Amino acid sequence: MNLNRCERCGSFFASKNSVCPNCQSKDEHEINHLKTFLSETDSSVTVESLAESTGVSLKNVNRFLQDKNVYTTLTNLGLNSETNKMHNISL
Repeated sequence: MNLNRCERCGSFFASKNSVCPNCQSKDEHEINHLKTFLSETDSSVTVESLAESTGVSLKNVNRFLQDKNVYTTLTNLGLNSETNKMHNISL
C-alpha cells in the first residue's frame, strides 16, 4: 500500500484518499458549512468572499472546488463560477 501525503495537514497516511482520516471529517464539516452559507445567501458569492464569510481558508475552498461534484453543488447554490477561472480551478 502506498503512503500519501495529506493535502490538508501534510501528514503521511496509507489510503487512496487525498486527505488523512483525521482531516476527512474536517473537510466534510467545512464543505457542509459552505453549502449552508450559500443556501442562506440571496446573492452570488465570489470564492474570496465565501472563504472570508465562512472562515474556511481560501486554500481549502479552492481544494474543494477541484472536486467536480462539490464544484457543481456550490455553483448551483450561488457561488459565482466566473471568478473560479481566476483561481485556476480546472475540472
